[in-house]
Amino acid sequence: MKSIESVTAYSLMNKNEVVATFTLEIRSGLVRITNICTLRVPFWIKDVGDFIAHRAAPRGREHIKELFVRSGCDNIKGFLDMTHALALTDTFWVKQADSDLEWEKVSLFCNPFNEVVAHTAFDGGMYGDNLSTPSPEYSTDGTFAKCWIREENQIKLLKRGSSGARNTGLEPYSEFYASQVADAFSAEHVIYDIRNHNDRLCSVCNCFTNEQYGFVPFSMVSSKSLPADIIDEYSKRVGSKQLADMFIFDALILNEDRHKGNFGFIFDTETYEIVSAAPLFDHNVSLLCYAEKEDFNEKYIKSRMPKLYDSFVEIAKAVLYPDARRRLINMKNFEFENNNKLALPEWRVEAFEHLIRNQIKLILE
Repeated sequence: MKSIESVTAYSLMNKNEVVATFTLEIRSGLVRITNICTLRVPFWIKDVGDFIAHRAAPRGREHIKELFVRSGCDNIKGFLDMTHALALTDTFWVKQADSDLEWEKVSLFCNPFNEVVAHTAFDGGMYGDNLSTPSPEYSTDGTFAKCWIREENQIKLLKRGSSGARNTGLEPYSEFYASQVADAFSAEHVIYDIRNHNDRLCSVCNCFTNEQYGFVPFSMVSSKSLPADIIDEYSKRVGSKQLADMFIFDALILNEDRHKGNFGFIFDTETYEIVSAAPLFDHNVSLLCYAEKEDFNEKYIKSRMPKLYDSFVEIAKAVLYPDARRRLINMKNFEFENNNKLALPEWRVEAFEHLIRNQIKLILE
């Protein structure tokens, strides 16, 4: 029998409360999370081991694998000891069971971010060796390069576009212009702007969570995937209006990347009570962001498909309710405010406007 190489006891914390305990065993290079004891976890943490194992940012994201390797977070023990599994989505974190570390010393909501980590996560490359303090980049979901900053007493997310091909890099514009569509439709949403950061175009938005209210994605609340089942789950918990608005809004902007990880609920971090639907966010793969000039035609538009269901327009029609219909009617002559100095060429903005007006027409038919 081969000996256990290491056994470490950990506590899963919610702020300063121990809500679960577990042991991390490494045997012959294989990691197991054992001896799990749950004390007070929310219903959506169905398996503490699975929750811990999926706390890290996806390794396929640009620059993140390099960051994990350089900081010693490329294995689960290193990740837990270095980052404490902290995230800006909620107030859960991890520490070794015999540690006297307190929430106030590690909270991402009130402690400085590591600028070296942020720079590396956003740009790649080498910007220093001070990677030893927790930073939200290690646990932020998504495939696009991004970082978090503090600015004017706000925590902000900066997210770049893709690269490597002629038709890439426009995703930040999609978030900026989609935000204007959400405004016009009066949907509850995160407001996006665009800027250059380190000479790279990115979208920018405020963090919509804090120490009192966290975010839980739909994927953790329910395993259901059919639109009717998703609607039923929302109706049971917070009502279906904001979900209907999401389906309609996604149809307006042809959002091709709505998945069960980028919509969900706001919950009270003390009681775990779900209090509302989360604002709409993450719209960078929308508004035909990979289309070139010759692609703005009916055939290409019809080829764009949502991830969760079969048809943008049909689901929007199915959930359309009287007030949403009224708001769409008021948008029939929709135009963008194209006054940002980083704005897209006029022809592309006009093509967006034509697209949205046509989507409105199709939904209202």
